[in-house]
Amino acid sequence: MKKTAIASAIAMTLGAASSAEAMSVTITSMDFGNNYTATGTLFDTGGGTMTSIAPFYDQHWTATALQFFDTHSSALSWAGTSPKGAYNYTFHLTGNQIAWGTKFDWGGNIGIPVLNIMDCDNGGNDAPSGTSCTGIGTPMQTGPFPFQAPAFNGAISTGSVPFSGVPIPAAAWLMGSGLVGLAGVARRRKKG
Repeated sequence: MKKTAIASAIAMTLGAASSAEAMSVTITSMDFGNNYTATGTLFDTGGGTMTSIAPFYDQHWTATALQFFDTHSSALSWAGTSPKGAYNYTFHLTGNQIAWGTKFDWGGNIGIPVLNIMDCDNGGNDAPSGTSCTGIGTPMQTGPFPFQAPAFNGAISTGSVPFSGVPIPAAAWLMGSGLVGLAGVARRRKKG
């Protein structure tokens, strides 16, 4: 009976965590001094690609999302190396902000690291499918355009962005304390 209660608690917790709907954002443009049309879909698992429709300085670009960042108030980091050099973005996301670490190919420039932050604000509520997402320019740390801040715009195509993300360590702590409580109840019943 006690083992069944603990197993049920674990199953319910894991079930709640795995039932979250996948989220994706369809990109429509890149703002880099001018509004250049683009297309593509980025997924919350970190995948997805973007491609320019209008050329940027006479060349088309493509980008691949490598890492997704959900809404958190704690400091986040995306770092590594690329053919353009080392990069280390440290940033905060608040409200309905989300981000992807992406690498761009443009002409002869391969693997340009760009942090793509988007604000999918819905008036302080969860941002559902159809909500517009406005890019927040983040200065590039490597060439060919160091310190320039491209921004990417689009809309949520599936899922939703939570108004206030809960960092995974807090969720794990909550689950762990619940399991400890269940173990304590089981122990008291066994003694009594």
